[in-house]
Amino acid sequence: MPWAHGETVLYRYGREGRTRFARVGRVLTDDDAGLALWIAPGSPQIESVLADGRGLRELPLAERFDAPRVRRETTWRGSGIVQFAPAAGEWSVWWFFAEDGGFEGWYVNLEAPQVRWERGIDSSDRALDVWISPDRVAHWKDEDEFAFLTGRPGRWTPSQADAIRATGRELIDVAAAGAFPFDGTWTHYRPDPAWGPVALPSDWDRPHLAGA
Repeated sequence: MPWAHGETVLYRYGREGRTRFARVGRVLTDDDAGLALWIAPGSPQIESVLADGRGLRELPLAERFDAPRVRRETTWRGSGIVQFAPAAGEWSVWWFFAEDGGFEGWYVNLEAPQVRWERGIDSSDRALDVWISPDRVAHWKDEDEFAFLTGRPGRWTPSQADAIRATGRELIDVAAAGAFPFDGTWTHYRPDPAWGPVALPSDWDRPHLAGA
């Protein structure tokens, strides 16, 4: 059953049965094209951080993914975003906005196929991303992390890495053509002012379902 407009949905990233990052959004649309969520400023989220309190990117790449981490509840920082996950595909797209509501660009998150459960969606992040500016110029992001993680246990194989990058190229071409989801949909979105705050559901830490 599709989720109704305004319902809250949990979007989780993780691997090996454990959630590493989770956020809560309200449903904008849920149909044959996919699911779109509004992630409001200040929404609660779970994120993984270094056990000593430092940011992940404060560590050299060779240490970044093996250092001890803890999970903590934080909030979504900055302006809200629209997040769209296709009905079938190994990616999601996030619309970023400035404080005044102006559209700043699309963030293409390359990830594992999404798995739905009764209150949410599970996926696994694949490190490689693409930033697409409002004029549809694309820039790859985090290529160093993607290369470092390729072939490591629990991650993607070199042959899968080729397919992941190919998905990114396909979406760059879609954006250049101005086709959905890069056709202006939601670039002027404003949330329903009647919507109140959202909360993390009590079962946010149930076993994670998506693979690498």
